[in-house]
Amino acid sequence: MTHFREHWESPNLCRIISSYRAVLLFAGLMYRTGRILFALTIGAAAAGATSLAVIRTAQEIVIAADSRVTNLSRDTSAPDMCKVRQTGNAIAAFVGLVSYSYSYGTRSTSFDAVGTVDAVLDESGTLAAKAEKIKATLGGQLEKMLGPASRAVLDRLNGFVLGVVIAGEDEEEPVLKLHYVQFTLGRGGTLVSNIFLCPGEACPHGVLRIVAPPTRDLDLRADGVHWARGYVQSQIDRDVPTIGGPLQLVRITHQGLNWIDLPLVCSK
Repeated sequence: MTHFREHWESPNLCRIISSYRAVLLFAGLMYRTGRILFALTIGAAAAGATSLAVIRTAQEIVIAADSRVTNLSRDTSAPDMCKVRQTGNAIAAFVGLVSYSYSYGTRSTSFDAVGTVDAVLDESGTLAAKAEKIKATLGGQLEKMLGPASRAVLDRLNGFVLGVVIAGEDEEEPVLKLHYVQFTLGRGGTLVSNIFLCPGEACPHGVLRIVAPPTRDLDLRADGVHWARGYVQSQIDRDVPTIGGPLQLVRITHQGLNWIDLPLVCSK
């Protein structure tokens, strides 16, 4: 990560990011397109177990994902799931540890990030308030679940636990909002949670891209739909056990939600 340090504007943020192996490119890094880009690249093993591409501009939010779910405790895949979900006035997308269950002695514990996020998004309130509640609720559940987890499970997470994207418009404000809630493991296995807001400090120029697994080539010249579809499809085409189709793709504008690629797993 040392080759990115010249782009940091905040030493405090640098310490935060280094603790969970993600790379953020802030204002000041210029591309040939002439646009200033904020990009968040998830660089950990758990994120490599799925593929996600998100872009937010003032005009649209595009989200693409694969459909495969990998069991953390075994090298096998669970049934495909819809990782891009419409609930209430928002779209939620997931990367990382979305579900997990284990037995510890006489106790059994299960974790379901999708169910928790769906329930919160069904409530009233702003998207920012819901993001804060998701952060608090999932954070408590993850701490309880990961506390007695084995060293092998924690090693497989490799620093990254879960990312939740929340996108949409609040009823009283016609602004396309993207909130990214991220859970990682810090030193000593401590759970670290953060929220990145766009528009907001996370993207002072209004553009945010999120990709998993990490890449150096974001194909910035492509339009949002082409970029997101192309990135996720390229990961599916790698034919690795932890990433697989069908592809899921939505576009959100001020006029509403448009499913561009709606697989059967998302239409049930």
